[in-house]
Parts: sequence; structure tokens; C-alpha cells
Amino acid sequence: MLTQPRSRRMRSAWIMIGLTAPLMGCQALYMNVSPERMQQIRQSNIPRELQKTTMPEYVVEPPDILDVEVYETLPNRPITGERLVRPDGTIQLGFYGEVYVAGLTLREVKQKIIDHLRETEILGEALLKPENFFVDVSAYNSKVYYVQGAVGTPGRYPITGNETVLDAINLAGGIRADGAHYSMKLVRPAPPGSCCDQILPVKWEDVVQCGDTSTNYQLMPGDRIFVDVAPLVKADTVIARVTTPIERIINTIFLGQLTAVEFEVGRQDRVATRAAEFNLEATKVDRRRRQMGLPPLSGTP
Repeated sequence: MLTQPRSRRMRSAWIMIGLTAPLMGCQALYMNVSPERMQQIRQSNIPRELQKTTMPEYVVEPPDILDVEVYETLPNRPITGERLVRPDGTIQLGFYGEVYVAGLTLREVKQKIIDHLRETEILGEALLKPENFFVDVSAYNSKVYYVQGAVGTPGRYPITGNETVLDAINLAGGIRADGAHYSMKLVRPAPPGSCCDQILPVKWEDVVQCGDTSTNYQLMPGDRIFVDVAPLVKADTVIARVTTPIERIINTIFLGQLTAVEFEVGRQDRVATRAAEFNLEATKVDRRRRQMGLPPLSGTP
């Protein structure tokens, strides 16, 4: 099937770029961040590479994995090892039942386990001392950030509290060749009760080549980093979506016509071949008739 070369579509993109601009969303608005806006960001207290903040006390949620140790239990009934926080928010303690821990801090989880064992009356009060219990997070699975757009490996990544935009892009495989490094932003969902989400521009060249940390923000749970595709590539994609079905229709029609022509040429070739074979056979018959003294066949040369 004949297809339009990509280079030709790329040249056509220059013609169509003005027509496709409305399809690019807030691209133009984002790329032209005003100096006043950038100055406000630089002077703000937004956590960033050299101004990091500590996270609030960790809250356990599915599917975190907790390390739970109870140093004194019933003989042959230990409570030790990793415990997955299941989708219903509980962890399994085996013989001692299950405990709901979702939405609790580690200190609250520890106390919840003590209270649960006290209620079951399986262990004596002498064994329920806080110093006999240890709870920590073994795998931070519930707090994540997202990297989307023109990066090597888009997806969700666990957050441990120290990552920046630079860390996230490197972990996601870097910016693709068709990515617009000058069109990158961090979207931070607003906490409950806030007016709106935060949309923060990332000046990638400044971060990487100039050491400017003002837009190398510290990541928070739920952050979204988006790297846009270069405008020309995006325009080429839009053009390809429009022209590809038309190309297929034209190619189908052209292929049908070409097949019909080939069939007709082949039919004519077969007729000519059969006529030549007939004339050759007639010539042989006429030669034999002359050798036998008979007149040639009518119409035979």
C-alpha cells in the first residue's frame, strides 16, 4: 500500500500549524509564563531542592506493607514479619485475628494492635507493654506521584519524601526526543477545602544546565508531572489522523484500478499468446500438406 512519506507530512505540518493551534489546549498559555508569575514562584515558600520540608506523620493506607513485631506472645504463636494492608484496610495477625489500620499513623497502629489483643484476652496484661511492640513501614506503596507525557516510562512512582522534579524525570527514563522540555509543568491537587489546584511551570533548561533550583520542586503525594509533546510533532499527529483514512481510501481505489488494468493486460497477453500458438500450429500443418502435395489451408500464409 502506498503511504505518504512522514517527511512530507512534516512539511505539511508547517502549513497546518496555525489551523491546529486551537487543538493544543493551554499550550500557548503555558509556554508564555509571565516574568511576574515566575518571580512570584521564586519568592514563594514552595518546597524545592534547596528548601525541602519534611512530610507530615505517615498515614498507613492500602497497599502499604507493615513490619509488625511482638516480642512476647503465646508459645508457638508468634507475631512477626511483614503484613500487607489489604484493600479493606486491615492487616492479618494470624491466630490473633485482624486489625483495621487504614488512616492511622504508626503510633496509632501500634496502640490499635495492643488494644485489639487486650480485647481478645488472649495475652495477659503483663505482655501488653508498649515496649514489647514494634511497628514500622516496610514498603511505602500508598503514597505516589505520576509522570506523564513525553517521557521514557510514564507511570506512577512511590514517593518517600525526598524526590524532586529532576529525580522524577530521571527515574521515568528522561524526556523523549519528541518532548518539549520547555513545556513542562507540575500539577498539585488542592487539599480539601482549598480553592483550586496548583499548576507550577518547570524551567527544565534552567534546572539542568544552569543549576537553578527555583522550579525543581520537592514532590508531594499525588503530584502530577506532565511533559508536553513538541508542537510540530503534535501538529503532525493531528494531520496524520486526518489524512491517514483519506490515504487508505485513495490507495484502495488506486489498487482496485491497478488490479483491473493488470487483469486486462494479462487477458490481452493470453489472447495474443494463444493466437501466436494457433498460427504456429497452422504453419506446421500447411508445411506437412505441401510435402504431401496438398493445397495449403485457406488463410494460411
